[in-house]
Amino acid sequence: MTSAETVRLAREVPRATKEDAFAHRAAEVKAWLELLGSLDETEWHRPTVCTEWDVADIAGHLCGQAEDATRLWLNPIRDARAKRRYPDVPPLDRHMLIQADGHRGTPPAELIATFERLWNKANRVVRRRPALIRNLKVPVDGLNLPAFRKLPLGLLLDVLLARDLWMHRDDVCQAIGRPFDPGPYGQDLVAQVLLDLEFGRVWTGPAVGLELTGPAGGSWQLGEGTPVGTVRLDAVAYMRTISGRDDDPAIELLDGDPAAVKAVAAVRMPF
Repeated sequence: MTSAETVRLAREVPRATKEDAFAHRAAEVKAWLELLGSLDETEWHRPTVCTEWDVADIAGHLCGQAEDATRLWLNPIRDARAKRRYPDVPPLDRHMLIQADGHRGTPPAELIATFERLWNKANRVVRRRPALIRNLKVPVDGLNLPAFRKLPLGLLLDVLLARDLWMHRDDVCQAIGRPFDPGPYGQDLVAQVLLDLEFGRVWTGPAVGLELTGPAGGSWQLGEGTPVGTVRLDAVAYMRTISGRDDDPAIELLDGDPAAVKAVAAVRMPF
């Protein structure tokens, strides 16, 4: 295990501020525009790990997210529409399907321009949301995690939007066979995920040391007490595992009980 001075307890990570979040979203929008602008005609239609969507659908879903963040009243309207169109799909999933449906078939150049316009506006609007709005508790239907059934709107806007942009950009890079650059803020986004494992009482295993490698990596501890073991794996790969994208991560046991590997591999959280 790395020296105690460099190991961070996931439960003690400070929550990202709205100014941090503004910078993260702005950087992600820039990275997305560069990526979308580089796609050729065939790459737009590559299938992704999000099995219902190709690359263009992911971009459309994200455009829908920006619309929802800018015009909060759209959310209940889309919920109702999604329930009618996809009655057998869980509530959160069908809402995202409706977001993507709204932009399906848009020509690439127009979709890129729409993405830029919507996200630049959304980023400014979200930063200006007052505390009274940010502190509202919003129901998140369809999750089997008690601590995530109602979340502060500020958490959804500041933390989860940047996280979703980041993770979906990796989805697209995976689909088209390009390297993913997590950016200089990647470690901050990973830290927020690990905090949410503790905040949301998702982590129920023993204390474990976590050595995350790559540009977004760092040394962490999940759980309280003395770690039963220490494991090592790539930071972005672990985010794919936690979010349900990859059920077979390459995890190396550095020391201690193999139960540490099982606990790290098993945890899942809605992203």
